[in-house]
Amino acid sequence: MVPTIDQNAVVGSSFDLFNLPETYYDNPYPFFKELRDNDPLHWNSDGSVLLTRYADVKAVWRDLSGVVNREATYGAKFGEGPLLEHHTSSMLFRDPPDHDRLRDIINPFFTQSAIGDLRNSVEQIVQNLLDEVDGKKEIDFVKDFSSLIPIKLICDLFGVPREEGPKIRDFGASVLLPLNPAVSAEVVQAGHEGTKGFMEFLRPYVREWQSRPAEEKPSNIISGMVAAQKGGQEISDDEIIHMCIVVLNGGHETTTNLLGLSTLALMEHRDQFERLAEDPQIVGSAIEECLRYATPLQLQGRRTTREITIPCGVVPPDTEIIIAQAAANRDDRVFDEPNRFDIGRRPNPHLAFGAGIHVCLGRPLARLEAAITLPMLVRRFPNLQLVGKPEFNRNARFRGIKSMVVSLD
Repeated sequence: MVPTIDQNAVVGSSFDLFNLPETYYDNPYPFFKELRDNDPLHWNSDGSVLLTRYADVKAVWRDLSGVVNREATYGAKFGEGPLLEHHTSSMLFRDPPDHDRLRDIINPFFTQSAIGDLRNSVEQIVQNLLDEVDGKKEIDFVKDFSSLIPIKLICDLFGVPREEGPKIRDFGASVLLPLNPAVSAEVVQAGHEGTKGFMEFLRPYVREWQSRPAEEKPSNIISGMVAAQKGGQEISDDEIIHMCIVVLNGGHETTTNLLGLSTLALMEHRDQFERLAEDPQIVGSAIEECLRYATPLQLQGRRTTREITIPCGVVPPDTEIIIAQAAANRDDRVFDEPNRFDIGRRPNPHLAFGAGIHVCLGRPLARLEAAITLPMLVRRFPNLQLVGKPEFNRNARFRGIKSMVVSLD
């Protein structure tokens, strides 16, 4: 089972997101509960505000005056260099109209129709991986299975050879880790180097497609962005590369974490494991409950441009707000027995993908991969069991499992 902590040790006023105890990474939810109940508008040591209640999180997302631009904050945190350039140039940290311009270019690849066309590819990837591990007594679930599904698929979507997947994964990790609340100078420097390496890796692919006639129906995302550029849409070469990094990272990091955390929840709740294996009709609600219960992207941010009033209080202008959507997804003001994992839960208005104009672009793809992988997994290995304890990543923003040994027979 996931470790618990002494509730008496969690005091809202002394909680500091920038100085987290080790127990937080294994299980942040007791901390979130204490904050929700006793300190829902929590001031962090850096002057930012942490919100943990569902109603407050939704209120901030609905407030159109809030911005995601982080030039000042990230400039002080990262210093000049490729990492700062990426996290101030990509769609994730741009406000309208630039956000909308960039999102409109990439959006056609993530419609329900476009994602539906990938079903056969996902099924084949999962089937092949299940065949590869079948016959083994134990595997590291993350290393040998769950991390390989999204990285293979995202490479296909970009027209990049699958064997480049590990390189993409490592570049991506170095770019994303500095987004955590508190990071060392070494992590920031590795982020600059990783971003530079990622850009240098992608640039030849962009140039290759620029040298060709534009495809009438783009065969991959890089080709599609280049075609948009050639067609007169406003997007620079560097913006294409930064968009590639955003989508490549989003396409494998959070889905890897979703698959790992969901499988852990299923193993820890055998009745739900068996329910998923036996009832094909429950897959839809099961995936939504996995998203709520796991919430791989745990924290997001906004900055106020004016004073705003939300249910828990008043937030001054020019304040950095850290939105704990993972905490909101366990709010008992919205969800009955929120710590209970119930794959038949309805309604389930979770916030795992965010909301508003910055709602997760790849949510149809994440749902598809989970909806195919998890049922195939539990039916193929009905005796799947955890061996020992999983090792969680020391990452507050993107919660995931670093290593998880499981028994297959």
